[in-house]
Parts: sequence; structure tokens; C-alpha cells
Amino acid sequence: MKRPEHGRSLTSSLPTGLRRFRSFLFALPLAAGVLAALPDGAARAADGPSLLQLGLFQREGDAWWAWDSLRRRSPDLADGLSPAVVPLDARRQGEGVALRATAPVGLDVTALCRRMLGAGFGCLVLDAPPPAPPLPAPPQASPQQAPEIRPAADSAQLAPPRPGGDGKADVAITYPPEAARTMAAIEKSGRRKGRLGAVVPDTTLDVMPATLKEEGWNLCALTFDDGPHRVVTRQILDVLNREKIPATYFPVASVAENQGEVIRDFIAAGHEIGNHSLTHADLRAMDPEAQRHEIAEANRILRGFGANPVLFRPPYGRYTPDLLAIAREESMSPVLWTVDTRDWQVRDPDRIVQHVKTEAGTGSVLLLHSTYPSTLNALPRVIAAMRAKGCEFVTLSEWIERMHQLATPAMAPTLVNAGVNAGANAAVKAGGKAGDAALRTAN
Repeated sequence: MKRPEHGRSLTSSLPTGLRRFRSFLFALPLAAGVLAALPDGAARAADGPSLLQLGLFQREGDAWWAWDSLRRRSPDLADGLSPAVVPLDARRQGEGVALRATAPVGLDVTALCRRMLGAGFGCLVLDAPPPAPPLPAPPQASPQQAPEIRPAADSAQLAPPRPGGDGKADVAITYPPEAARTMAAIEKSGRRKGRLGAVVPDTTLDVMPATLKEEGWNLCALTFDDGPHRVVTRQILDVLNREKIPATYFPVASVAENQGEVIRDFIAAGHEIGNHSLTHADLRAMDPEAQRHEIAEANRILRGFGANPVLFRPPYGRYTPDLLAIAREESMSPVLWTVDTRDWQVRDPDRIVQHVKTEAGTGSVLLLHSTYPSTLNALPRVIAAMRAKGCEFVTLSEWIERMHQLATPAMAPTLVNAGVNAGANAAVKAGGKAGDAALRTAN
């Protein structure tokens, strides 16, 4: 079958002089039923052709199926667009592809993206041509042959730098196939433990869910890993602030180094900043000095923005006893979670929310990620679901401190107020003196 004529190269229809990127990611908080506010200066009726990014995929075929799905389900949205599939990294195979499309001159792409999001499709407005030549369109197949389209497990929605920024694009953390096995093993191990033992891997204390129910104790913590993403992370912060939810954020320090403003904004709003390493590598494969550098250098960067990290979450949840010992020597408390929302894997707001409703319970600590639009879209409903379970939200440091008070009421130490605004949490405020030494004795 012949290729569709719309599968031509994007670069042939765009000005060659454009080198600066500008992006606006349009996220739809489905639970709230309100579209996130778009910048007044977003690309409307551009003078030249506009470039849209409609999604990231692991395989070229998945990208073309997504385009065919858009044409079949909402032909009016695809009308006039010229699609192409481009590799994310032209120098390396298997790094994923992007589905992009040029819009004709004069089209209001802001309104088009609103409509696409409302119809359940992705849409990101770019102002520059793709960095790599497009891949040829495959023969068009019949609708009956179309497989179920699932977002790739190792790609994140990317946004080019903002005007006036540092010129560096967002970084997508890769979650290889074995990450699913690691996460499943953590969940399985956590079910055999109590709440405290599941979250603090080297603790000698524990508190079982039955005890929490008897005590009427239902503190919960929302935690976010990775990023910052220039658009999604800030919109997640907006949701947390609007809902008045204190949360704990574990950014990748090498990425956060270029985005100090958002880290400062998290701190100013009363949220906690934790350590998620410098580069998000699998630290188990490193020698002890390299492991220590990953933790210490991340602390140095984050402290430069006013944070005081005392919690360390190992990348991918992978650790060894020696790595935990090094973290302790660096005055860090190693932490995991009780519920992996699997947002990094499913990239589907409905499935994220359903998993939380099914798996979360008394005293849960949720693992989410700050880089995925699907997580942003699911977040209001996740918060509502946890509130329906009776959760009182606190930062993870406060969760651990209060858990220890329940486990050992006569000797409960006070945890460091790790970057939390003094007025954000009354319980933290009343906790007494704080110090790294106290944190080390807490587990």
C-alpha cells in the first residue's frame, strides 16, 4: 500500500533559520474538569507553520498507529496537519521516537491543542523544526489491525527550553524493562512489612496497619521523583498549592541545577526537598567513592537553593546495605514508599487513579513522578481518592517522625524540618529541636 502523502519531512516546510525553542505544554486536570490556564502569548495563528508534538513512543509503528487513531476518531483535529515520525536521538537506535506534525499558516494551534486534549490526545506546541530527519511513514493499515496503543515505559514528555532560559532541554529518565521487576519486588517486600519498614529499608522498628487503624492514625505522604520538567513539574506544584497539600519532592540534582527557581518555589510553599542522587544512575554498580559523590554533590546543589535534604531515595529504588550505610554517613535517611502508582509505566491517568484506589490504604506513602503529563492530569483525582480514605497529608519527614512517635512514644526523636516552611505544618512546627544527628538516631 502506498504511503500517505501527509508523511513528508517536517524540515521541508519549516524555516531553516529557527534555532530557538519555545514550548507550552497543555495539561488537562481531568479530575477538576478544568483546562489548565494557557499563556496569553501561546502560539496563536502563527505567522509561519507551527510544529506540534503529539506524543513520544518506543517504536515507530506505535507512533503511526497513534496518528491513524487520531485520524479515525477525530478527523477534524487531524485535518490540514502534516505528520512525521522523528527519532529522539538520531545517533542511537532504540531511544524512542516523537510523533510531530506541522500546522498550516494561520491555524490557531492553541485552540487546536485544547480540542486535542479534550478528545484524549496529547499536544505540545513547538516553535522549531525537529532536530533529526523524519522516519518514512509505513503503509497505512486497516483499523482492524491496529494494536492497543500504550505509552512507552521509558520516555517522558519533553519540553524545549523557555525563552531566556539556560538553553538546555528537559531530560527524560529511562526506566528499563528490569525496573518493573525491581518495583514489583519492592511492593512484594513491603506487603510483608509494616508501614514504617516498607518506607525505611534499614529500620529496626515497624508499625503494622492494624495498629494504625486502632490508633486512628492515617497520615499519608505524596512523594514525587525525577525532573524537574520545565512545564509539568511547575504545574504539579500549582496543583499541590491549590489543594494545600504538603509534599516531598526528590529531584535529580544534575537537572535541578539548571532550574533553581522551581526548587526555591517548592521550598517557599512549604514542601520538602529530598535527595534522589546527582545523575539518577543505578548506584549499586558504582564504587563507594562514586556512590558518596552522587549523594554529597546532590546535597551541595540542593542546599545552594535553600533546601536542607535529609531523606535519600535511591534511583529506581535499588540499593545495597553498603549504599544505605554511605547515605547514613552523609546524614541522610534512606526512604522508599508503600504504593508505587506506576505512573512511570502506564502513562494513563485513569489507570493511575484506579491503582491508588485499589492499593492505597491507612498510612500510605505514594510514589509519583514530576515529569509526566498523565501524572499531572491524575493528581487531583489521586488527592481526592486519598482524602476519601481519610488521609491527612504531611511531608515524608513528618510521616516518619510521627510514625516513630507511635512506635516508640517514650524515645521518639525529632526529624529535621527538611526545607519545609516553618508555618506549613503545625505538627512539624511543634516538633522541637531539629538536627541531622536526631534523624540518624530515628532509624
